Amino acid sequence: MLFGAGAGTLVGLACGGGGDDSRPAVLEHVAREVAVPAFTALHDRAEEMVATMDFLCAAPDPGALATAQTAWSAERDAWSRVLPFGFGPLPAELNALDFWPVRIDTIEDAVAGAPEAADAAYLGTLGVSAKGMPALEYLLWGETSGEALTALQAPEGARRCAYARALAVDIAARTDALATAWSGGYADELASAGSGSTVYGSLKAGLDEVVNKSIDACLTMVKGKLDNPLGNLTGAAEDPSLMESRFSGRTRADLQASLAGVWAVYHGADPDAPAAGISVLVRELDPSLDDRVRAQYARAVEVLAAVPEPMTSALLADRTAVQLARDELDTFRRLLKLDVASTLGVTLALSDNDGD
Repeated sequence: MLFGAGAGTLVGLACGGGGDDSRPAVLEHVAREVAVPAFTALHDRAEEMVATMDFLCAAPDPGALATAQTAWSAERDAWSRVLPFGFGPLPAELNALDFWPVRIDTIEDAVAGAPEAADAAYLGTLGVSAKGMPALEYLLWGETSGEALTALQAPEGARRCAYARALAVDIAARTDALATAWSGGYADELASAGSGSTVYGSLKAGLDEVVNKSIDACLTMVKGKLDNPLGNLTGAAEDPSLMESRFSGRTRADLQASLAGVWAVYHGADPDAPAAGISVLVRELDPSLDDRVRAQYARAVEVLAAVPEPMTSALLADRTAVQLARDELDTFRRLLKLDVASTLGVTLALSDNDGD
């Protein structure tokens, strides 16, 4: 469906207000300055995770476990920031890297059935619910405080740690493939949309992809990460077990990182520098809309930060605060979907057909 793509809108976008089309520069910035560094950071954090697992498995003590947990949190932050790039090389890896809600029984069965030195061959026999970042999180934190360390120090702890390390190695391999794909060619495809790209035959196709996936990222935050545990979709009671990163207590941090990832696409890679992302195009056509998007982003950041961690506890103790964060994020999403997409003449993807 095409919203607001009238002649004036398209002419204004093509001219960029100064005789030049700004879209190539914006797409190049998003590809090379936002996406490539984000995927590179994701892989770097994954490699650091493997290193911490080596130390943990060699000596499973509180210090080594805390170091591994810190590495996992850094990796998770980097993962959350690539959420708006759910296109190109990423979709094929999504479930293997981030299957949630966690199925504890499946993970425990995988650990129990693992060889003493679990490896890629063994992981290849398992479904996605037994691997990825959420499964590794569960093994590093457990359901209750102290549970993970006790399990790692138990007689079967070596097998458990070896399995957790195998998960980290698998994540590192998958994120390496993603980083290589983006730096090795996919960034070129997006940056050259409409001028030689074999993926995006027009500038519009490249812009459509970027805007739609930012909207999808916001939809995932609102519907998947908040509406589900709030019970908004079914009328059920609040359910903290449906929240991501619930074992580590960083549900809010994941949402904040994902919102920052969307903002990097909209504003640009450096939040303190002049706009270089989608905002450039919006401001050329409708400065007041750009101001509204910026104000709503600031509002969403503010209310999200006001929800205490762990958000799983806040969900039950202060549902109103969690609902408010959900609502402000959704208002931001709707601005992107209904106003930004309309102004830029973006054809909305069917995947965001959620009734707006």
